[in-house]
Amino acid sequence: MARFYIQFAGRERDATGIDCADVAGARNEAVRQLGGYLSDHPGYAEEGHWRVTVEDSSRRPLLNVIVATVGVRGAPDE
Repeated sequence: MARFYIQFAGRERDATGIDCADVAGARNEAVRQLGGYLSDHPGYAEEGHWRVTVEDSSRRPLLNVIVATVGVRGAPDE
């Protein structure tokens, strides 16, 4: 197991340390945590995009998980 950190961008949150077998496992956990946060706070999805960075044990960025809310061109406004 290796130590990874998940850092939510744009929010006042500390990075969460997790132990995973590999980067793919850390990415999957980042997706789960982001999904859980958005599930609990659905209004935040209206703000544009969210980025979660997966970092290695030295806190170097390895990858970003990005979720964006983008309106379809020509769609009626609500």
